[in-house]
Amino acid sequence: MDAKSSPIKHIIVLMMENRSYDHMLGYLPGGEGLGGKEYNLVNPADPASEHVVVSDKSGYVMELNPLHDVVSVEKEEYGEVGHIVSPAPMNGFVKTQIENAKGDIEEGKKIMQCFDPGRIPALTTLAKEFVLCDHWHASVPGPTWLNRFFVHAATSDGVSSDDPTHIYKMKTIFDLLYESGHTWNVYYGDIPQCIILQHGGDALGHFKRFDQVHQDLKKGRLADYSFIEPRFIDFHGLKATDQHPPHDVRLGEYLIAEVYDALRASPYWEKSLLVVLYDEHGGFYDHVPPPDQVPNPDGKIATDPPFDFTRLGVRVPAILISPWVDRGKVDSTVYEHASIPATMEKLFGLPDSLTARDRAAATFEKNISRTTPRTDTPATLPVPGKPREIRHHRRLMRANWFEEKLHILFHLGRRSQAPLTLYQQSLVGLADRLNNEVDAEIPARSGKVTIEHEAAVHVHRSLRRYMKGKR
Repeated sequence: MDAKSSPIKHIIVLMMENRSYDHMLGYLPGGEGLGGKEYNLVNPADPASEHVVVSDKSGYVMELNPLHDVVSVEKEEYGEVGHIVSPAPMNGFVKTQIENAKGDIEEGKKIMQCFDPGRIPALTTLAKEFVLCDHWHASVPGPTWLNRFFVHAATSDGVSSDDPTHIYKMKTIFDLLYESGHTWNVYYGDIPQCIILQHGGDALGHFKRFDQVHQDLKKGRLADYSFIEPRFIDFHGLKATDQHPPHDVRLGEYLIAEVYDALRASPYWEKSLLVVLYDEHGGFYDHVPPPDQVPNPDGKIATDPPFDFTRLGVRVPAILISPWVDRGKVDSTVYEHASIPATMEKLFGLPDSLTARDRAAATFEKNISRTTPRTDTPATLPVPGKPREIRHHRRLMRANWFEEKLHILFHLGRRSQAPLTLYQQSLVGLADRLNNEVDAEIPARSGKVTIEHEAAVHVHRSLRRYMKGKR
């Protein structure tokens, strides 16, 4: 299928945070999920150590954020560092989480807890009603920034950690779209991580608060490509929606439903493909080994930590949503995040690829297979929680609280005292980077901001200053 024959004129990608396929969808019938007997040993080197079997008992909140840097993921997949074999035994998840929990075995066992499908009805309904990709892997066995960059650029520019100080100059899918006369927008909850990339054209005009997606859908302003970033940091009543531990998974369910419901009710529905995707597995158990070998995207090799970018990461949930796909289909093709730009290059007729990785990545346009659009797709998605709670959080997600009202929020409501995750620390560094580009005299806050509320204030103020200073 090419640009002329495809009914798809708009692609929307909603990328959530840090959950593996088995953790979210392993108990859903249909895909290559769990049989219920999969296990890790407390000590992979000791066959007599305790077997920790998977369960469907995951709660909505996991207080201890699992490790998922490049070194830790190697431990999770192979049981130790420096012993890469094929296929990966996927036997070190419990051991790595016990180390993360400073030796607490009971805490380490929680990494094997997965979701009962009924507890996450929005994601479950999408998986049943549209195309479930059950072999979609993170592009890198490592953390957030690297994997998000592969969606945008099919490379992380040789960087193997969440590094806000690096100058990322690689060509992006946004550049290819701009050069070919296509439009794009990024919608974000608090700060768009991908703003650190270089972009062609009037770049800042393409970054919009999440609430604007409703107006753009209603008023005919949806771009050819939209990328949606969740809210990463709790800020008073505006709770994080990214599902990154320790954030509540239900709030991500509300965001997924919010995006789907708005698109489904819009005139764009029969012209669009929505991809709901997770950036990486976040340290949670998955039983399927990644493929053996993929091409290095651009010849660059990381040194800190060492990585050559020839191995994919752990499986993540991925669902293709459109009235032009068949109901209840499972696509077991091996995809990775570079499949996003690779597919867009085909569907939009873009003249070039970005790196060797998107040139080699499988594309998923074959799932746009119907000759007529479906009329039986759900009008809205179910979500967990009581009706009053659901209405409250959906109102907050839609509300335009920002700019003129932002200063009020600094003094109202409950302030999160939660310590920062490593990813949130990197966003503080990103905010410092934005400040420095506007005014080098503004003091950096990296290492000084230690709790979530302080990070939220710093991020919001820095982004607002950057937007005003660069226009």
